[in-house]
Amino acid sequence: DYRLPSVMRTPFQMSELDPKLTFDSFVVGPVNRLASAAARRAAESPGTSYNPLFLYSSPGLGKTHILTAIAHKSDDGLKVEYMALEQYLDRLEDSLQSGVGDKEIYSDLDILLLDDVQFLTGQPEAQEMLLKTLDQLSASGGQIVLASDRPPANINGLDARLLSRFSGGLIVDLGIPEFETRVAIIQKKATEKGQTLEDGVAEAVARAPLKNVRELGGVMNKIFATQDLEERRFKLEEVTGLLEEQDKAAALSAGSD
Repeated sequence: DYRLPSVMRTPFQMSELDPKLTFDSFVVGPVNRLASAAARRAAESPGTSYNPLFLYSSPGLGKTHILTAIAHKSDDGLKVEYMALEQYLDRLEDSLQSGVGDKEIYSDLDILLLDDVQFLTGQPEAQEMLLKTLDQLSASGGQIVLASDRPPANINGLDARLLSRFSGGLIVDLGIPEFETRVAIIQKKATEKGQTLEDGVAEAVARAPLKNVRELGGVMNKIFATQDLEERRFKLEEVTGLLEEQDKAAALSAGSD
């Protein structure tokens, strides 16, 4: 299920998104520095530059974290919505069926955070509605930030007008973090959990050929659980065995798909 919660943030209603996913908790490195900086700009000065902002990466590399961080960073006086593409389309359809014009739905919105944009594939009507929303928000000074698991040019059947609009803003990818950033991510996770790692453990895990930050977090959660439940430090020599278990579990999961 790829749906995300739709939230409004006004002076009277705080976002229900994960409060831990902020810019302060996002570890910045060479592969995501531009995306992070552009997202901060979008949150602090919506509609003034990089509009639309289009973020893309393989799963588990921080798109959701950045979108959530924008919602938390944006000024309390702004109206923000964060939703997956399907929820966006469902809301438009419901509003149109109830007699509300499509131009009225986002008329007072300051920031729209839209995830899973790759599902525009094969949906010309959805693309037409998104184009109208882009025009509407741009005209009213609103900001739109989109996220996808692929760049716009790789979304099959994407309307040339949408591709042009995306290209007129800023398209930026979040790559797989390099070794130093992975070490920093591990150390930040340990600090957040109140954990202390044995010398060399962070570096050993960071050298593993894990696919994304999500997998890295899964390995670290096992280490933290071991330290909590067994009341001891996870040893450096245990890392190899843990990573082998991770590889076997991944292989079994892939084989069952």
